[in-house]
Amino acid sequence: MPLHDLLARGYFPKELPPPFTTSPFATLVTLPGGVMPANFLPNLTLRQPGVKLGRAVRYSHSRGGLLRRHLALPNPLHQFLLAHEIESNWLNMMPSIGGTSLSATEPVPVAQGRAIQGAQPQDSRRELAVRTRVNQRFLLRTDISRFYHSIYTHSLPWALHGKLTAKANRSNALLGNRLDYLCRAQQDGQTMGIPIGPDTSLVLAELIMQQCDKTLLARIPGLRGYRFIDDYELVFRTRMEAEDAFHTLEGILAEYELALNPRKTEIVELPIALEAAWVSPLRNFTFRNGAVAQTGDLYGYFSLAFELAGKFPDEAVLQFAVARTRILNILPANWDLFQRLLLGTVAPGPAALMYVLRELIERTNAGAVPLRTEIAEVLNGVIVDHSTSGHSSELAWALWGCLALGLQLSVNACRAIEICSDSVAAVLALHCNSVGLVDSPLDLTHWGRWMTADELWDEHWLLAYEANVHGWLPPVGGADHVAADAIFGFLKANGVCFYDTALPRPPAAIPVPVLPAPPTAPAGGGS
Repeated sequence: MPLHDLLARGYFPKELPPPFTTSPFATLVTLPGGVMPANFLPNLTLRQPGVKLGRAVRYSHSRGGLLRRHLALPNPLHQFLLAHEIESNWLNMMPSIGGTSLSATEPVPVAQGRAIQGAQPQDSRRELAVRTRVNQRFLLRTDISRFYHSIYTHSLPWALHGKLTAKANRSNALLGNRLDYLCRAQQDGQTMGIPIGPDTSLVLAELIMQQCDKTLLARIPGLRGYRFIDDYELVFRTRMEAEDAFHTLEGILAEYELALNPRKTEIVELPIALEAAWVSPLRNFTFRNGAVAQTGDLYGYFSLAFELAGKFPDEAVLQFAVARTRILNILPANWDLFQRLLLGTVAPGPAALMYVLRELIERTNAGAVPLRTEIAEVLNGVIVDHSTSGHSSELAWALWGCLALGLQLSVNACRAIEICSDSVAAVLALHCNSVGLVDSPLDLTHWGRWMTADELWDEHWLLAYEANVHGWLPPVGGADHVAADAIFGFLKANGVCFYDTALPRPPAAIPVPVLPAPPTAPAGGGS
């Protein structure tokens, strides 16, 4: 597993807009024979206190409905050190992350997309369910409450070396203790939680969960089922066996300071549906040939999607519905209708925005004419509606849509975004401001207060760095806070940016949503 890949394709969360990149950083810090500051490779085995504590940039991603996922962009020094530690010890870690009969998300290095992915894609759940449910009567479904956020970093050495060994030897001579140390360094010393987004977090999560799997399989011989990260589906012949397994699993997880989610735990009698009730109607909808037929089918398809979204408000209905339209050859006579139907998904389901933009931008790049006024109205509306709510993904993708399509931020959107405290959105808004895509120049006072040396190691490090290297904001006090910092000054001197202003249009590889998990209730129910 090359370190370059882990930093270039597995660092920032995949949910960010395309201009955010870690490839220049990965290339610099893995350059053969490159000269780096000493802090990039401290001797952790000697327990040096040389790793400066920091905090990650927060990114709140909409999953649909009221559900959100809180992602993180760790400080580059901490992510480099953690990735370097994992890459250097990959073979030593393989016995602990090499897969169990339950794990569907065993971490596997891959050549395309993310650097590390789970061994089974999410849409393999149906196949796994069919395979494991044969000759079984009862199903136990459960997951862990706030899994990534509740991981106790000290449990990493427990999982890797055993609790007795880890407690007897607290030195950084143990790999598990070094991983624990680096996880704490990237979150200001806190022992609770690891960031969601980087591929390294999947490795660390599986390190713990596969130990739980092994203990569970040892205590319940012949156990059948599967696990996707923290999401278990286990099958049994009797309800009593399922109840006993629940209590056994609960006790095992408690040994690692983890707890099952009572709201998502249930024992149901088989048979039950293999997938959510809304998936098949959308996946199997047939679009006919011909302009008139396609018109009717577009109305019918989106009407169905809106109806299902109303019935399943916390599911990824609109994201899935929009993503599926990528296969369609929209005829010229229906292009305006198609655009308006896409835009109609955004206000009720802003989680669909990134998929709507992909359709609009890719088809515009291929020669179609966008409804610029209506698209601008929708994107500016998103910015105004979400700027004070900390909704990173809605703001980021709306701003990126304006950049990619050359649309102006309205006066109301400018006044709303300039007081937003989200670093990712601020960088995009500063780019809009720098190229004149604003009806009124932004007041930069709010963001300017973060242009300090201390903020390079706090939750606004991305803004404090990018606004400096692009010349968008002056340093507080006049002195160049980036150049004066040993780590960030090294990155700046070597031309590293984490935001590429030379990307006027997004590439095709905006992530496509996977099929959802099976429902947590029989057919007709929702999760």
